[in-house]
Amino acid sequence: MFAALARDFRKAPITFLIIVASVVLFFAVELERTRTHENDVRSKLGAIDRMVYVGGEDVFGPTMLWSGPWWRWVRIPICAFHHVNLLHLVCNVSSLWFFGPLMERRLRLVAYFSFWFFASLVPLLAEVYMEQYAIGLSGVACAMFGWCLCERRYDSSVAYRVNDGVVRYTWTFLIGCVVVTALGIMPVANLAHFAGVAYGWLNARASRARFGWLMWLAGHALLPVAIYGVLHPIWIGRYHAHLGLQALSAEKSWATAIPHFQEAVRRYPTLPSAWVRLASERATQFDLMAAWKLALTGLEYNRTSHELENLSRAIWRLIPKQQHDEAMQVLQKTFVSEADTW
Repeated sequence: MFAALARDFRKAPITFLIIVASVVLFFAVELERTRTHENDVRSKLGAIDRMVYVGGEDVFGPTMLWSGPWWRWVRIPICAFHHVNLLHLVCNVSSLWFFGPLMERRLRLVAYFSFWFFASLVPLLAEVYMEQYAIGLSGVACAMFGWCLCERRYDSSVAYRVNDGVVRYTWTFLIGCVVVTALGIMPVANLAHFAGVAYGWLNARASRARFGWLMWLAGHALLPVAIYGVLHPIWIGRYHAHLGLQALSAEKSWATAIPHFQEAVRRYPTLPSAWVRLASERATQFDLMAAWKLALTGLEYNRTSHELENLSRAIWRLIPKQQHDEAMQVLQKTFVSEADTW
């Protein structure tokens, strides 16, 4: 066995070392989880997880990407080396050991290492854009499959190893994963799979094209922009709510937090905690009618929010009696035909 491992190491050292790193990381996570009985071991070891704010349960997301040092984006490729369970690990490792040596023997050391790095980044980057937090090396394996799909047209040994049967089996597996996810049987990172296939195919195609290195550079030059977008997803309302909550906890500054909460509810009105904070801030400034309007508007979008309902009652009790008629007009305007019920 050790002789076979040594032979494989000599033929594909990078593939072998990265697979070993994934296996060691998996068992390190499982050992730490057994020792500490904590569920967030992977996030402590670099993976991305969905975090939920205490006091703002509707504000959740990859907050470790939304704030912190600039290099926090490296959590995305690190996620590729984590796995859900032993079966997940074995499937990915076996796929990589099938495709990896084929590539490693045909690419220069730097080129192959670069392929690994970007193939672990790009597929999971696509998942993060869709607010999914996938882990595993399947995106890399799919990128290698995509590379082989293109390269088998030019290299007979690749075509022999990745024959029509292997291609059919792989496509059947990938489509089966989509079906399994659609039926709700098991969540699979399908976007990472197909993004990986596309990335690998485009890399192989660029290497065969005239001025292909320019095409490669141009395509990868867009990655910093894509990474910046993941770190600062201004189109997500929860991201702005996160910035507001962060400003309140770190700076204790309503002046800094309020614009973030306003942008949060503009983009995503179904965020009760943001409405509560907007209305509460107006109430602390004794602008009770503005607080009343904000609380009712938030309640209109979040009919089941007990926090907004209780806040609205509290503000009503603070409004002077001479302003009750005006307050009732606001209620009527907000809920229209349902005003009497409310």
